[in-house]
Amino acid sequence: MPFYVYAWIGTVVSGLFVITAKLTSKHSISNPWLFSFLLAIIILLFTIPPALINHASLPNSWWPIILAGIFSTVFNVFYIFTNSLLDVSTFMPLFNFRGVFAILIGVGFFGEKLTTRHMLFVAIILIAGIFSSMDEKFSIRSFFKRTIAIGLLATFFLTLENAFVKLALVDNSLWTTNLWIAILNLLMLVPTIPLFKKELRKLDVSHILPVCAMGIFGTISGFAANAAYKTNLGITSLIMNIPISMILAFLFSVFAPRLLEKHSLKIYAIRFVSTAVMIYAAIQLSR
Repeated sequence: MPFYVYAWIGTVVSGLFVITAKLTSKHSISNPWLFSFLLAIIILLFTIPPALINHASLPNSWWPIILAGIFSTVFNVFYIFTNSLLDVSTFMPLFNFRGVFAILIGVGFFGEKLTTRHMLFVAIILIAGIFSSMDEKFSIRSFFKRTIAIGLLATFFLTLENAFVKLALVDNSLWTTNLWIAILNLLMLVPTIPLFKKELRKLDVSHILPVCAMGIFGTISGFAANAAYKTNLGITSLIMNIPISMILAFLFSVFAPRLLEKHSLKIYAIRFVSTAVMIYAAIQLSR
């Protein structure tokens, strides 16, 4: 198949992952610690077969994998918490701050220079980010809330995870890296079992199936995106940045408002325009 077909499959299925996560936290698994633990188990189970098929082994270099595993685990926990607290159409635009955090990490730890161009696009992302969090009150304070801060921390930890994954891939294969990060994710969540131990007895098919669906969506989107990136980076990046989850959240607000979220058309228009501006600025930062 052409690379752009893989890219579209990746972005659509990735959007389904986000929507499924939101529906699960809202209607099925309210305890974020239980949700995080179950998701870690499912991701590991989906990672083991392809990792073994692709000859995953013990890492040649442990420290970047350990650090990537730590930040991956922290990101997943913060993601689940934020996903349960914020609208999809508010949370997803925050991921455009990855470019900002990458620039700041480069300046702080690698001595890179912060140019005027960087500062311009960072400012654009910040301003657009404020508008993307607007609700019916039209207050700037909507951005300066604890829930938004948690979402930004999730994005920051994801940026750190990506940085250490790149370092890990210097001396380790892709599937060795994926496998051991998945193992570390589960191991580091074992101490949280007392936080949801009593709820384990109440688990049934309605709790497990949506998490399994997320595992399937995550596997398909990751494979499709990687297949597309191998052929064309630029166009694939543009397609992968399309906010499918926001579009789906808007459709839910029209046809099933009680399931996900509900806002006025004006609010969604502001959020979509702000997100488009953030995506453009984030792409410029990455060049």
